[in-house]
Amino acid sequence: MPMKYLPEEDTIVALSSPLGKGAIAVIRVSGKDALGVVNPLLKKKLGGETVRVAQFNEIFRPADSDPIDQVVTTYYKAPHSYTGEDLIEISCHCNPLIIDAIIGEIIHQGARMAQPGEFTFRAFMNGKMNLSQAEAVAEVINARTRQSLSQSIRHLEGKLSDRIQSIRNEILDYLSLIEISLDFSDEDIEIMPLETLAEKIRHTLTQLLQLLHTYDYGRLLQEGIKLLILGKPNVGKSSLLNALLQRERAIVSDIPGTTRDYIEASLEIDGLLVQAVDTAGIRSTEDQVEAIGVERALEQLHTTDVGLCLFEAHRELTGDDEALLQIIEAHRQELLFIIVANKIDLGKHPSTMKRLNALELPVVEVSALNHLGMEALKSAIRSRLITDESLESEEVVVTSARHKTALEKTITALNHALEAIEQHSTEEIIAVELRVALDHLGEITGETTTEDVLNHIFANFCIGK
Repeated sequence: MPMKYLPEEDTIVALSSPLGKGAIAVIRVSGKDALGVVNPLLKKKLGGETVRVAQFNEIFRPADSDPIDQVVTTYYKAPHSYTGEDLIEISCHCNPLIIDAIIGEIIHQGARMAQPGEFTFRAFMNGKMNLSQAEAVAEVINARTRQSLSQSIRHLEGKLSDRIQSIRNEILDYLSLIEISLDFSDEDIEIMPLETLAEKIRHTLTQLLQLLHTYDYGRLLQEGIKLLILGKPNVGKSSLLNALLQRERAIVSDIPGTTRDYIEASLEIDGLLVQAVDTAGIRSTEDQVEAIGVERALEQLHTTDVGLCLFEAHRELTGDDEALLQIIEAHRQELLFIIVANKIDLGKHPSTMKRLNALELPVVEVSALNHLGMEALKSAIRSRLITDESLESEEVVVTSARHKTALEKTITALNHALEAIEQHSTEEIIAVELRVALDHLGEITGETTTEDVLNHIFANFCIGK
């Protein structure tokens, strides 16, 4: 049991809905004494025939029978509840005074405040869900795009853990045959030829590698991307940000240097969460404030996924443009760039377009002020990030760095097992590597997970979940 949690025998209480004023708030109580700490407050007592039935009720202070609120109560009897314990949900009016009063009275009856994620932790400990599903609860709550939400729900439904369990069963099947062979080693019986075992391990490795291959796409879904807009002053960076957002977020002016610091805004591009950053114009300047803005713009390069580099299509390249071209050359190995030829409505300068096309980077022609070419630009951004379009049709995508690490360790252990077979090592050594692979794979679903990992996962939940 993780050290951050108090004994599971305790009955816990917390607000499960967001803080603030609203129509309805939901207070959740879980534990073996849930009825004991809630019933003293209720006019209509729970238990008996009221299991899994929402009923109108009145809640009051036991000390003086002073009414607190009119509520709806629902009682879930163990093990048929979210946590696997006796669980009561109280839907009250969403006024902080009412919420505090109800929770305070329940604590007075013997419950304690829940720790962050403790309801889901108890669900995990009581076998109501595995660890990857528990993580998916937080993913569903925090999802910010439709595609991210869709993938998180698949994880919550157990699609990922089912895939992992299927692979674990494969490894268990041939590991058990090796261990039978070890048990009968004195009788010179070969249960499975090593060539057949190597073939089975390679089949398992193929599945694991396919799953691991989805991670980069999954990370984009889960975390989103950072999009940096670069260019000289007055090239149209702020206009481009506004065009992408389809609203006025940045101030647009004909005066060079209007944007002196970076401006951030969120948008969605075909299901991907994008944090767009409009930077100060890239140029040499004597203005100290503007120079700081330029410096900050360049610092953003180290944490950026895609850089949009703007140039004026209708004009000859200037010294400030040349400075941006040098930045592109210096960072093109570690950063994805897209060249944006802006103000295309004013024409094209032959030498400029020739120079930009010679960079061997995607070039998109737009007019940010007139919102022309925006769909082509969005498509270019998506294509730059997602090089394997087949990933979008994958039912299960790995979105967690923790899962990625566990898969990599599993693959390493299986490769060691293959090397042991090729080197004619003993079956004992092969079996050890297969057990290591099983342990690493079990980290994903929580079958072989340390307390520190559990603490870290559930600490990221909010109270009441």
